[in-house]
Amino acid sequence: MTTSSKSDCVYDALAERIRDGTWPVDCVIPSEMELSLEFACSRSTIGKAVARLVHEGLVERKRRAGTRVVRNSPGGGRHAVELDAFAFICPSQQHEGIRRIVQGFQEAAHAVQRRVVMVTTGMNFRKEGEIIGRLDEFDVKGAVVYPVLPEPQDRLYFEKMLLRCHFPVVLVTGLPGVECPTVLLDGFHAGLTMARHLLGRGLKRIGFLSNYAWVPSNRESYLGYRQAMEEAGLSIRPEWVLLDHGLEPNFENPLSEGRLFTRQYLQSAVAGGLEGALCGDDFTALVCLASARELGICVPGQFQVAGIADYAISAQSDPPLTTYRVPFEEIGRQSFQLLNGLVEGETPAQKEIQVRGGLVARQSG
Repeated sequence: MTTSSKSDCVYDALAERIRDGTWPVDCVIPSEMELSLEFACSRSTIGKAVARLVHEGLVERKRRAGTRVVRNSPGGGRHAVELDAFAFICPSQQHEGIRRIVQGFQEAAHAVQRRVVMVTTGMNFRKEGEIIGRLDEFDVKGAVVYPVLPEPQDRLYFEKMLLRCHFPVVLVTGLPGVECPTVLLDGFHAGLTMARHLLGRGLKRIGFLSNYAWVPSNRESYLGYRQAMEEAGLSIRPEWVLLDHGLEPNFENPLSEGRLFTRQYLQSAVAGGLEGALCGDDFTALVCLASARELGICVPGQFQVAGIADYAISAQSDPPLTTYRVPFEEIGRQSFQLLNGLVEGETPAQKEIQVRGGLVARQSG
């Protein structure tokens, strides 16, 4: 029997139990795991049958509360678009890092012939939440989400949305306090690696410069930098560190961000004897290089700069940027594998997967 016909048979059996009163209105039906054991089939097959019940208006699914019967006859007017797909939801694919994560996700999906749906939401996180909340109406089995949530109230809203979600969700950036499987960069390793590199070049007065300081990986990179400085027995002056929380991402032109605060940082820091700076991402480092040229600061002669990401543009800067290679495609591939396992009913061995990259030494530091 094919999976499709098996799903039809399961749907018919479940619908009959609702119609004949075996499962009355307000009854919480057995879990997908219990039903898969009863019908000797996969959770994916059960999920398709239950999704049809939802589309017919017979049941509603709530995370942690289970699946509840809401009526004993089809409501009519609710017709499913049977995508049978995974979704990838992100603010924009214009940003190289996000685009490369999406590429890795798509490659992994293609390898197992899984259909994917791409949804971009810009910075409208409430629209993102609304979309995620309705995807199961179109037979979307699960989603990988790249949320951008700079404010605490945004994160609270997002967490509440996840609790209402009826299908598995995997994140590709860390959100403290959000209980959701996650694949992300090991930011601590990135910061530690790059700070050690600058120290190995003989620098002792090294600063740390980052926008989006609310992004967990940037915070972890800062802690890695601090660890490297402490290992070397060096103190960090407060004026050497700039963690900007106020900037909002510009996905279409990220090099337009932070020019003023970067210029001001360099003017005061270099005048105070700073020898180099580790930047939380390549775009900040590239802006730092441009500001140094404007101020007449020679890189790497007077000042050295390093970043974290290894974007395509980083090798073409003047001078070429020393950076930490982030394996964005691997993050995308692993997020797909994690989501696919969740949809198949597997319990993940770890809820947070940290992916590491490595040093790319060029001329800037």
